[in-house]
Amino acid sequence: MKVLVYVEGPADRAGLEALLRPLIEAGQERGVGMRFLPQHGKGALLEGVPSRAADHLADHPNDWVIALPDLYPMRAYDGTANEHRSGGDLDRLLRRRFEARADLLRLGAEARRHFLVHCLKHDLEALLLACPGQLRRRLGTDHSLENRWRKPVEEQDDERPPKQIVERLFRRYRGKPGYVDTSDAPWILERADLPAVEKACPQCFAPFVADLRGVMNLSA
Repeated sequence: MKVLVYVEGPADRAGLEALLRPLIEAGQERGVGMRFLPQHGKGALLEGVPSRAADHLADHPNDWVIALPDLYPMRAYDGTANEHRSGGDLDRLLRRRFEARADLLRLGAEARRHFLVHCLKHDLEALLLACPGQLRRRLGTDHSLENRWRKPVEEQDDERPPKQIVERLFRRYRGKPGYVDTSDAPWILERADLPAVEKACPQCFAPFVADLRGVMNLSA
């Protein structure tokens, strides 16, 4: 059995693979593979993944496919104004497109239940704010950083999202080249404690990880 998780970009794949390494390895021991598949941004994920998921489940009905877009920013993409203003909107949009393709393929009810949608509120950098100790190590500082963002970390303002906070910290403490998401994020997250990150991100990230454990038959 495989679990395919569609994410917005390469940094999401690298960071989540690092943070979720314990689950990935536990799944491998049970014969369950997990892959993170980066798309070319939110638009590409919302447009292409529902049909791709239905096609995959038509051929492999025992697998699981998870769509994992970010909610913010909520600006329109590709002319689709007002398509989403909440996580519920994204869920309905993806499921509507999935069901349309599933109907064409005459996909069975059980296979359809193997398509899951989770919506993270912000970019990957919200998870970095959830592990300040590891973030400090990467920045090379012992300064307290937690007063620079809201808690819980999923409650950041869209006008000052987690990625901007992290970029400013890297400019201050590391200088050039600044924050590089495909290298800095996995370095931090592979050293983070997954249960601690889940506790710090109870709204969206923790339910996603709980579903991963559920479909892989892993205990917390």
